[in-house]
Amino acid sequence: MACKNFWWLGLVGGLSLAGMAVAAEPPPQPIPVRQAEINDSFWSPRLQAMRERAIPHGWQYMQWELRALRKAGGQTVTGDLNGTWGEANLHKFLETVAYSLAQHPDPELERQVDGIVDLLKAAQQPDGYLHAYITNNRKPQWDPAFLDGSHDGYVLGHMIEAAIEYHAATGKRAFLDIACRAADQACNHFLGPKGKPGFCGHAELEMALVELHRVTGQARYLELARAFVEWRGRGKVTPAGPTPRAYFQDAEPVRQQRTLEGHAVRALFFATGVADLALVTGEADYRLAANRFWDSTTLRRMTITGSVGPRKEHEAFGEDYELPNNGYYESCAACGLADFALRMFCLERTARNADVLERVLYNAVLHGMALSGTNSYYQNPLTDRNNARYNSWVCCPPNLSRTILQAGRYAVATTARELYVNLFIGGRYECQIGKTTVTLAVATRYPWEGRIQFTVQTKQPATFALNLRRPEWCGAGEVRVNGQPVDSSTLTDSGYWSLPRQWRDGDQVELNLPMPVERWAAHPNAGDCRGKVAVQRGPLVYAFEGLDNAGRPAPTLGADPAFGVEHRPDLLGGITVIKGVAADGQPFVAIPFYALANRQKSTQEVWVNQSGMTPDDRWWEGNLYRRWQLGK
Repeated sequence: MACKNFWWLGLVGGLSLAGMAVAAEPPPQPIPVRQAEINDSFWSPRLQAMRERAIPHGWQYMQWELRALRKAGGQTVTGDLNGTWGEANLHKFLETVAYSLAQHPDPELERQVDGIVDLLKAAQQPDGYLHAYITNNRKPQWDPAFLDGSHDGYVLGHMIEAAIEYHAATGKRAFLDIACRAADQACNHFLGPKGKPGFCGHAELEMALVELHRVTGQARYLELARAFVEWRGRGKVTPAGPTPRAYFQDAEPVRQQRTLEGHAVRALFFATGVADLALVTGEADYRLAANRFWDSTTLRRMTITGSVGPRKEHEAFGEDYELPNNGYYESCAACGLADFALRMFCLERTARNADVLERVLYNAVLHGMALSGTNSYYQNPLTDRNNARYNSWVCCPPNLSRTILQAGRYAVATTARELYVNLFIGGRYECQIGKTTVTLAVATRYPWEGRIQFTVQTKQPATFALNLRRPEWCGAGEVRVNGQPVDSSTLTDSGYWSLPRQWRDGDQVELNLPMPVERWAAHPNAGDCRGKVAVQRGPLVYAFEGLDNAGRPAPTLGADPAFGVEHRPDLLGGITVIKGVAADGQPFVAIPFYALANRQKSTQEVWVNQSGMTPDDRWWEGNLYRRWQLGK
């Protein structure tokens, strides 16, 4: 089997797979992580923390999984083994390591991963099945009596994704070959001559199979991903307990699902798999379903920080506008929304999708991981008190680290004729545009400042459209090409300043985005936010921590809080704080939401009372949040 190193391609126009009409033109392709050289005052320290702290810290939590693999491979071991879903943590950790190696080669770290690959190979069963927990406990593979309660597919999906990224980072085939054998076993189990319809209760394998199809070109992986999506809502799985079928996205067939329901992480992984199928096959029904899930989530069920899943019961989505400030909001759900947003951008090519990607990444995802790179949050409420981060190695820490290390992939995407800039992260991005290699150098102090400079580096003139996202928080902006202002008509309906031209080496583009401090209001149906505003500057949502405000409760804002900003390089790794005066005349300080809970215990509030504010349900035009100004 030949393995090609590309992410969104792998199909020939016109190919038909089990009735699927494959898209003739490829969508935008995010650049591989190894082609993004991040050199950025904001992101570089975070990536460094993942490499130098999160990864060394994480090794100690892999011991349960490694013992389980050794036992499954025939070795004698002592000590506790893993649980049903624990192996997914190992694979997310290995994916984190793969991203680190792609950007910063480390022979010793690579050697350690190769040792784990050897354990995986030894633990793999003769038919290709690989889940040490199942093997060690002599449980049935893909147990039909417990399929919705199992994690066979969840573990396999994360293994596939780790193997793909390790191959991309190192060029080594062994891990990818193991993943392909395991995926082949799943294909034979469900689609073979004796196959029986079903699906793992925790969605994840769907999108992993689509990625494996992109990498290998093998049709069977795409067929199985499609089957897992299509079988939901059709009574193909025997319920293992009383949990509502919506928890598993199994209440209705995908074409009848109008909203995204159930366990928030499972739901977002499922929605991402549906979007992946739409990207690869071009089928309208998948695209329509993905857009329904997107609108349901981002227009009615997402906090201003990008978190989702407010209910502790079943860790689930709630009803429309059910957005309690003390909600559950699992970190893994934020990571899932980031990946869903990336797929939706590739599907729709609109800035609105990348706006959500930026919001969730800069706020909810970064809030989940401490600045130290070791402690984390499982839950991310918007109001909290004396709740310190903790060192609990569950599903979230390796999910957060693998998401943060993909910052370069999230930033830039290309087609044969276009280069999209979705996130403004300093560094150098090597982009393949048609047959031409172009490097885009980006210099900026974003998100603290709104000036971004782009320099085109190319050995030969290249004709393409450079598309720069206008963020949703930006009411205006200015673009200059080689010092000359460009016409406002370059701002397209899709939300990008589009600059098509023949680019030459050394051409420069300057983007200036004003960053005033603004107050945002939530739709009046979001009851917990009525009469309140959230403070935002640029992409960052701010919050009030008692430590900065003499222990006082969060302020009530008056008509003019006299906002001011001050960059504090000595505080929390270097942040810009917002200062002002509350309605009672007391001064206040707000810090970015992501920076909360990195000192001692304290109170924390995002939404604060606003004097003179009355709920107004007019002119929301489908939006969940909008700027607020007294009298407007």
